[in-house]
Amino acid sequence: MGESVWMYYFGVLFIAFKVNLSRAIVLDSIYWNTTNTKFVPGQGLVLFPQIGDKMDIVCPRVEGEGGGEGVEYYKVYLVTREQLDKCYITKQDTPLLNCIKPDQDVKFTLKFQEFSPNLWVEFYRGKDYYIICE
Repeated sequence: MGESVWMYYFGVLFIAFKVNLSRAIVLDSIYWNTTNTKFVPGQGLVLFPQIGDKMDIVCPRVEGEGGGEGVEYYKVYLVTREQLDKCYITKQDTPLLNCIKPDQDVKFTLKFQEFSPNLWVEFYRGKDYYIICE
């Protein structure tokens, strides 16, 4: 009887871990360009990711030779609300992504996590984050 109770609790614990891990999702990629209709004038794009979710920010890409008309170049930054409202960055801000190679596929994957041993980007529940570019 004792062994079957242990197996029952192990099974419940395993299911609980599996359900909790499955909540993290991969969000739709954000294509950072002027033709992206998801960006609303005066509002931008508002998302509500959860801790554990992932999302790619993808640079604009052109076919053929780069440097032609209509090529878009950006540096994408994580900034404060004040910086967003006044649309500025500082020398201390580090770009999340440099979109300087329009002839190559370039993206940055954000993983919304509260602790990041490898990256400087950490996200906390209930806090708002803002991304702008120059």
